Amino acid sequence: MLLRRFTDFVLRGRYHAMGTAFALSLIPLGASISILIAALVTLRKGAFEGTWVLAATLAPYLLGYALSSEQSQIVLIATVSVVVINILTWLLAVILRHYPHWGFVIEAAVFVGIVLICIIHLVFPEVQDWWMTQLTAYLNKTTAMLGSLGTDDTDTAEQMHVLATSAKQYVVGFVVASVIFNALLQLLIARWWQASIFNPGGLRKELYQIRLSYISAAVFIAIIGLAYGSNALGLDLMPLMVTAFCIAGLSVIHCVLASKKAGLFWIVVVYLGIIFIFPMGIAIVALVGLVDSILDLRQRFIK
Repeated sequence: MLLRRFTDFVLRGRYHAMGTAFALSLIPLGASISILIAALVTLRKGAFEGTWVLAATLAPYLLGYALSSEQSQIVLIATVSVVVINILTWLLAVILRHYPHWGFVIEAAVFVGIVLICIIHLVFPEVQDWWMTQLTAYLNKTTAMLGSLGTDDTDTAEQMHVLATSAKQYVVGFVVASVIFNALLQLLIARWWQASIFNPGGLRKELYQIRLSYISAAVFIAIIGLAYGSNALGLDLMPLMVTAFCIAGLSVIHCVLASKKAGLFWIVVVYLGIIFIFPMGIAIVALVGLVDSILDLRQRFIK
């Protein structure tokens, strides 16, 4: 089996893993695999060995930016985003190795996200106005393009302004939530890799038991209250909390459907429902996760 051979090779020794991760980071399509190697080594051998592989994974990004002739703001943001996501993936792998409960891992990721958002609002109190400027500039270009196609410029400009005004309240939250989600996704793939080789079927059991704590539920309810009061910090925290509780809600839904021996058809129906009534579908799934934190729905629906 090719995956087994590749796994044996990267786990054979520190330099095998580091060399493979470094080489893959130089290839656009291979860069995503390099952090998976770092996460896998961390899950199997611990934080110390994983740190060496993480360093090899990040080195090409940092060297590429340092040697780049175009060190623009966009390139800097992209480089920092990749570095932060990969470091967070490694950190969450360390946590998962010592505390093999996905609920705890998600809560740790959410805590990091909350800290990041709070720091951004503290250091850059006018961050929403900055995003308003960026969004307005982008949407103005879009309006100009639509105007060249014969669209009414006045109505389109008003709609774009309303869109920018609404979106600026959540942009920081969406960016941080996407960073957290990508880190969790990379960790999930690395865990699947580990389970497929060393513990077949183990990952499914883990994912069926994701349940966030009462404290997380209380924090989510408090943030909902802040957002309802149009608090800037509360609005930015909403995408992060909705993402976390949506993951927990999907875990409950999958667990209940599996216990009822529901086939693939019903799982597809659930996901199609979420897509077709988006974003309300996401909110409903997040609500399921919130209710599960308080009432433990698995105990009530699974006999």
